[in-house]
Amino acid sequence: MLIAALIPLLGGAALPLLRPRSRKARTVYVVGITSITSLLALRLLLAGAADVTVLSLSDAFRLTFGLDGLGRVFLALIAFLWPLAALYATEYMEHEDREDTFFAFYTMTYGVMVLFCCARNIFTLYVLYECITMATLPLVWHKRDVDSVRAARAYVRYSIGSAAFAFSAMVVLSVYGSGDFAPGGIALGEMPELLRGVCFLAAFFGFGVKAAVFPLCAWLPRASAAPTPVTALLHAVAVVNAGVFSVLRMIYYIFGSDGLAGSWAQDIALAASVATIIFGAVLAVRETHVKRKLAWSTVSNLGYMLLGASLMLGDGLRGSLLHMVCHSLMKMGLFSCIGAVMVQTGRSRVWELRGLARKMPAVFGFFAFGAVALMGIPPLCGFVSKLALAEAALELEGVWGWIGVGALLLSTVLTAIYQLSVLLPAFFLPPDEGAASIAGRCDPGWRMLLPMAVMAAAVLAVGVHPQPLIDALTAAVGLVR
Repeated sequence: MLIAALIPLLGGAALPLLRPRSRKARTVYVVGITSITSLLALRLLLAGAADVTVLSLSDAFRLTFGLDGLGRVFLALIAFLWPLAALYATEYMEHEDREDTFFAFYTMTYGVMVLFCCARNIFTLYVLYECITMATLPLVWHKRDVDSVRAARAYVRYSIGSAAFAFSAMVVLSVYGSGDFAPGGIALGEMPELLRGVCFLAAFFGFGVKAAVFPLCAWLPRASAAPTPVTALLHAVAVVNAGVFSVLRMIYYIFGSDGLAGSWAQDIALAASVATIIFGAVLAVRETHVKRKLAWSTVSNLGYMLLGASLMLGDGLRGSLLHMVCHSLMKMGLFSCIGAVMVQTGRSRVWELRGLARKMPAVFGFFAFGAVALMGIPPLCGFVSKLALAEAALELEGVWGWIGVGALLLSTVLTAIYQLSVLLPAFFLPPDEGAASIAGRCDPGWRMLLPMAVMAAAVLAVGVHPQPLIDALTAAVGLVR
């Protein structure tokens, strides 16, 4: 476990010192490091690992690592996606500066994420949660232009607030228990009901900042100023999913769904989740910059996962995890396609994509595939995860179940609107003078196309035959309630 994390941490840190002589050498090094890490993660998933305490300050403040069912789900997801993202990045970053610095932090972040998946108590989770911020901040400001600096400042401001709320919850919880994760929650019987609700909401909104929970979501679209490999993997998959993962830990492994279900605290969490779904989808419709449009779409879909978590039902937990996996596959593919368009043509606005499908048939073919899946059209995976969340919402007694289903349906309509606003001009409108002047096809090389193809294949496979994934998620985390 520690070795799997140390390889990308040390390998990334050594990259600026090694200074590869060519881009090919750097590609072999970076993809090799990430692939080896993923293989070690696979071994860890199959063989398991005993808990290891690295540092112990007290019973409540211990750095302890291990791997339970929920950690296995997240580790399997990033282990599958990271080598593909790294391969894509090696071609994309040929158009950027300071490649060694970029790949150093990009690779080290993988090591931090491995440790994050293996956190066995709230203290370890909190420490690694903040380490994710420190590792990804240089990636956000990598371009060092005005937009990147503003995005980094917003990221820092929101992260400081996030740290304050999460730290407060951790300190309060330390008074009532060790903070070790346990399915169904830990014993907090002596904690007053009001304090329990306040502490839960501090954890929900503190850790939920990285999940772009409303109203703490403005940082995510601004972070799209970063290079697309950052946006595709870190701010559409790893970082934002870390926020959802932390919220799931708080609800199902610390506070316990039974201790919160039906409370005023659950109502606030459900309201914030529904607001995140609708707010993100509406802003995605209004946005004209394609990367920021996808970023607002990510905000909306993170709301789906938070809704599943806030239902505080076993099926809600499973639906949240299922949508986490499906959304990661769809959104990484979509961001990769738009990144290719920006690199190959320099175009990033919706109206600038007119007729470009004729010039980039492979890229826009993959984009259309992912867009249709995100709309929730069968037999692709977006339909499967949205259906699972809707069914879980209907299990909730009271008005919130119906409100949740209504939010899912409304956001699905809005998703079709903002995705078709990109697809229809690209495929069916004539190109403008700039696009018409592009000679021949301008699809990128295989290092960028291969990850898109793998994502498309995974989206189709999960959609057509979802039961193995559903069974694996059920077996990994169990149904808490």
